[in-house]
Amino acid sequence: MSSVRPLLRLVPDPPSEPVPVVSFCGHCGQAPPTPMAARSRVCALCGLGVVISASADLAPKQNEAFVIVDRQMKLCALSRGAERLLGTDEPDAIHRHVGDFLEPADAEAGRGDELLQNIVATSTSGFGAPTSIVVRPTGEYGVRYAARVGACGPPEGALIVLGSV
Repeated sequence: MSSVRPLLRLVPDPPSEPVPVVSFCGHCGQAPPTPMAARSRVCALCGLGVVISASADLAPKQNEAFVIVDRQMKLCALSRGAERLLGTDEPDAIHRHVGDFLEPADAEAGRGDELLQNIVATSTSGFGAPTSIVVRPTGEYGVRYAARVGACGPPEGALIVLGSV
């Protein structure tokens, strides 16, 4: 008499709902006005920014300040609002290290360590849920921004959206 035992099987997790991805301009932050404009690399509204994509819960809302950082931790784009908040112009900020402009709000965290670790982790993880951190302009005390950090692209990078604390 042979006893047949049932096979054990790994039951996969139920599929998660896909995160909606939206497109926006890397300078003005506006969504492309038409599907055809969304396929263009340059913003049809301001003509200054490159159209990029991010998860809907990370992408900047109207008038939110943001910066885009590449894998070398250098700024690739700066919104008009971020120019005002950080006291710089986009041409002067591009290709400079993010630590020149932003650092963790916690003075004990070290110069940009937490911020940089979050950027590296999120810029390679795909369009997932954003990470929340509190930052300040480098060397400024008493000024804090609640930031959402996550992946954006193409080209692959990290988006830091600055809000008020």
